[in-house]
Amino acid sequence: MKPVRLALENVGSPRLRLTLAYAGILVLLLIAFSVVVFALLSMLVWQDVEPFRDDPSIVAAGQRMLESYAWRLAIANVGGLVLVAGAAFLLAKVTLRPLEQAIALQQQFTNDASHDLRTPLAVIRTETSAALDGGKSLSPDSVERLGIIDEQAKRMERLIDQLLTLSHVDADSALNREPADLSTVVSGVVRDLKPLALAKQIDVHVERSESAVILGDELKLSQMVGNLVDNAIKYSPDRSAVRVAVWQNRDAAFLTVADNGIGIPAAETERIFLRFHRADRTGPNGRSGHGLGLPLCRWIARAHGGEVTVESREGAGSTFTVRLPAIV
Repeated sequence: MKPVRLALENVGSPRLRLTLAYAGILVLLLIAFSVVVFALLSMLVWQDVEPFRDDPSIVAAGQRMLESYAWRLAIANVGGLVLVAGAAFLLAKVTLRPLEQAIALQQQFTNDASHDLRTPLAVIRTETSAALDGGKSLSPDSVERLGIIDEQAKRMERLIDQLLTLSHVDADSALNREPADLSTVVSGVVRDLKPLALAKQIDVHVERSESAVILGDELKLSQMVGNLVDNAIKYSPDRSAVRVAVWQNRDAAFLTVADNGIGIPAAETERIFLRFHRADRTGPNGRSGHGLGLPLCRWIARAHGGEVTVESREGAGSTFTVRLPAIV
C-alpha cells in the first residue's frame, strides 16, 4: 500500500500537473493531425474510385485500402503517444527549471538568513535572561523594559521558525509520515504553552482527550496545534479559558481549539488563512500576528489530507476545527 500512497501524494506535484497539461495538448494535436491525414487519404482514394463506382470489387478494394490506412495511423498514434509522454515531460522539466532554481535560491537564502538571525537573538535572550535572573538591583522600569525585549526576541524566534517552515513548504518538502496519536501531540503542546497561559491567568483546558491515531509528521502536527493554541491564548482576555478537544470518529480525527476572545469578522474568516494577511484583530495586549501561523496550519492540515476551518463571532470568541484522516 505504501507505493500506492506515495504515488497518490505526488499526483498534485507541479511537474506532474504540467506534464499532464502538455501531454493533453500534444495528444489533441496528434489526434487532429491524424484526422486531417485520414480525411486527405479518403479524398484521394475516393477520387480514384469514383470513375469505377459501378464495380463493387474496386469499391471494396478502396474500402480495404482506407482500413489499412486507418490501422497504420492507429499504430503510428500508439508510437506517437510514447513520444508525446517523453516530450511533455521534457517540456515540463524545461519550463519549471527556472522556477525550481529560484525556489532553491530562496530556500538557501532563508536557511542562511535564519541561521544568521538566530545567533544574535540567542545572545539577546541569554543576556536579558541573565539580567532578569539577577534583577534585584534593577529598577522596576528596567525589569519591564528587559521583559519587553525578551518577549520580542521570542516572537522573532517564532517568526524565523515559521519562515523557515514556509520556505520548505514552497519547495514542496515531503512529510515524515509515521503513526502519531493526536491526543499525545495536544498534551505536549498544552504542557509547553502552559507558562504563556499562566502569564495571562488563562486556563487551557483539554476537555476531551481521546486517542486519535493518524499517519503524519509529528513535528509539523505539533506546529499546527501550537499555532492554534498560541493564537487562542494571544487573542483571549486575561483570566479566561481556552478549550481544547481531540477525538476520533471512524476514519476521521478531529481537533478543536475554542476561546472566548475578540472573535473574527465574518468577512475575514477565509482571508486569515492567506499568507501575510492580518485581520483587524488586535490582541488584548495591543499586538497583532504576522500572518504566517494560520496559513501554515492550513498547509499542514491539507498536506495530511485534511482541512482546518473556523467558526467565529465578533466579541464571542472563535473555534478552530481540524479534520484529519485517521488510521482505523
